[in-house]
Amino acid sequence: MKKAFVFGINGKMGAALVQSANAYGYEISGGFDISPAATNIPTFSDVRDINVPYDVVLDFSRPQSLSAIIALNELKSAPVVIATTGYNDSELKSIHMLARRTPVFLSGNMSLGIAALKAAAKAAQAVLGDAFDIEIVEKHHNQKVDSPSGTAIMLADALAPRDRHVTERSGKRNRGELGITSVRGGGVVGEHEIGFYGEDEIVTVSHSARSRKLFAAGAFKAADFLLGADNGLYNMDDLVKKLLDA
Repeated sequence: MKKAFVFGINGKMGAALVQSANAYGYEISGGFDISPAATNIPTFSDVRDINVPYDVVLDFSRPQSLSAIIALNELKSAPVVIATTGYNDSELKSIHMLARRTPVFLSGNMSLGIAALKAAAKAAQAVLGDAFDIEIVEKHHNQKVDSPSGTAIMLADALAPRDRHVTERSGKRNRGELGITSVRGGGVVGEHEIGFYGEDEIVTVSHSARSRKLFAAGAFKAADFLLGADNGLYNMDDLVKKLLDA
């Protein structure tokens, strides 16, 4: 059975990975977290102490863990699936450098449904053209740290350059903007809606996550993808292409 090491193992997504691993042919051999251990799986807070075997690293933690992920890769090179969001430009540059020496899968969302939403939105944009204003509304639980969500930014990047994004609108809408509205409340797993607003009609496409299990499923599919990949940086588009070609 393939073995995975999880960063953020004591978080909600860490628990989902542990619960789902066997169904996808994986065993969680260990994890990294600064929070108190929530399972009987070996958990470490210093990469120098990690002494368990693993074939791939899965990261659902926080940007602050990136230095530990890179340090661990220097000790033992293994493919890395990065599902953490909220990285700054310097951290993204470090991820690109990491991908030079090992396969890295980076995605703001591990859901195949979100990949389908992105494709549908791009198709709608191509048909509707520039006459329609684009707005994204994303909703998450009240403990989510980053805003807007990494998924919303990923979707916006697919539809318009980042310098046209507006996250705090004030006054009237200017032509060529793409607005992103964030809602934080309760235990919402994740909802994203993309609206195309015209003078006489409105077109919307949306995705609603019902369980974190869907993100775990995507992460293990990404891990399988990396185990057969060359060094480099990959994303959900690469995984979808492989699934379609299969």
